[in-house]
Amino acid sequence: MTTRHERVQLPLMQPLRRPSIIDQAELELRNGIYYGDLRPGDAVPEVQVSRQMGISRSSLREACQRLVRDGLLTQIPGRGLFVTHMDAETMSDFIDYRLGIEMQAATIVADRVTKLRSTDQDEEVEALLAPLRVCLERSRTAMAAEEVIDAGNADLDLHQQLAELSRNRFLVTAMNTIVILTRMGSFSDPLGFGVRADITSTLEDLVEALSRGDASRARALLRGSLQELARRLRSGDETVEDTEVVRDPDLLESTAPEWPTLGEGDTTS
Repeated sequence: MTTRHERVQLPLMQPLRRPSIIDQAELELRNGIYYGDLRPGDAVPEVQVSRQMGISRSSLREACQRLVRDGLLTQIPGRGLFVTHMDAETMSDFIDYRLGIEMQAATIVADRVTKLRSTDQDEEVEALLAPLRVCLERSRTAMAAEEVIDAGNADLDLHQQLAELSRNRFLVTAMNTIVILTRMGSFSDPLGFGVRADITSTLEDLVEALSRGDASRARALLRGSLQELARRLRSGDETVEDTEVVRDPDLLESTAPEWPTLGEGDTTS
């Protein structure tokens, strides 16, 4: 038994900390991009944004550099920071990357389902896939109500949940950025923000393939869906689309955010 005077030897652990100002600023910017408050091509003026957030310019600068690293912001020498616009080449490379992440996540989840089915653990399978079915129902409800942005949110949430179900922290971290990059691609669409008219049935097919433990079918569905997305979101592609798309009339055009104007002599730093 350990006495009062003996020191307990613990493994090396990292000190706990609360989210920093920089972490919070990064999250605010990520959310602004995801929800469309910041659109591709919008400027992110350092002085005005730091003033609006109530943080120093150096803290904002560090938060922005994290987004530059992840491809969400683009730094143009002499001009400043801008929300990244997904051109055709960038979109093609991004879809290849997203395919690798999601297909691996789908394989892991399908294999887990197969193992559970092999021991008649059907209830555990339903519990495992329940978060995906919630997103599926959200998509169905949103499309019925013609709420395009909500349907898009449900779609991205389902794909994020798929990564979460893999229990692989590297896949989860990658998907955290992927969903925002996908949203940026949607807002970069010259024809306006839209989702596939058959998005609900597409997601349903994916969930059912996973429910059967059919990794091959799940990967094929992801490949087809993402390749269609890449074709549709190619920057400057005004050709007739092969897939019917439902668009939100309120999201057809991007207007730059109105940052507060600073008075003379402001020295925020």
